[in-house]
Amino acid sequence: MTTRPSTGTNPGTGLATGSERRPGDAADVARIAVQAASLVPGVSVVRPAAVRLDDRTVGLDLHLITWYGHSVPTIAETVRAVVADRVAAQTGLTVAVVTVTVDDLLVPGVDGPGAGAAAPEDG
Repeated sequence: MTTRPSTGTNPGTGLATGSERRPGDAADVARIAVQAASLVPGVSVVRPAAVRLDDRTVGLDLHLITWYGHSVPTIAETVRAVVADRVAAQTGLTVAVVTVTVDDLLVPGVDGPGAGAAAPEDG
């Protein structure tokens, strides 16, 4: 049996599309934010700390672990922009704030399996 999404939903996310967009629940917003932040070069781990959701706006707090050698301010600003754009596009919500906290830096060759396999970019 094949299940199709209802009319007006994005098959990849199940969230409403177009003019029928509605905010998802906090878990949906957190999932979108984590996926978006994970795409930023230099980000190793992303954890959502808080999602403040109302009818039209959302505020997010994210905690990151990054790789040594990347510019932390650049990563934080890129994560803010990417997450805000992705959450707004997929939920139709206005993103009021994305707060990024960097909890740790991983050192290639010292931290994690295969560390040093990919050289970090200078920033």
